[in-house]
Amino acid sequence: MPDQVCGVKVDSGVLSPLLPKGKQLGQSRQDKGPGSVSCRVTVDDSLVLYLAQDLTDPGTDAMESRGLQRMGDPADVEGVGDRAAVADRGAKAVVECTHEGRPRLFVGLVQLERAEPVPADTRERRDAVLAFLKSWFPAAVSGLGCVS
Repeated sequence: MPDQVCGVKVDSGVLSPLLPKGKQLGQSRQDKGPGSVSCRVTVDDSLVLYLAQDLTDPGTDAMESRGLQRMGDPADVEGVGDRAAVADRGAKAVVECTHEGRPRLFVGLVQLERAEPVPADTRERRDAVLAFLKSWFPAAVSGLGCVS
């Protein structure tokens, strides 16, 4: 199990519950423009996890509910960024920061892509996604050079 995902250091113990068993782990990182990065994680060539990092203007409603609603029954959680929510198949968090001398809003998204998520129990899966978010989000913020 890797100790980083798409260039962002994470605790491998919180990554492993989100990945199915398989022989080959793949990671494909894509820069989508200044301050915007996405990453696809595959196991045996099947997409299992999608991560996105975006810098946007403060005041943007980055926690809009439609995207979170599609991931299933989102609920606000504490302990990650300025605001965060965890859903059945993913999570989103935001934090105000300074990037290259400008006030920005960092938005991080974690989305499970498997038809049969790991673990299968919804409560366990939500807990696993939150544990991953708590490990990945601060490192992703720092990795993009955003200082809170």
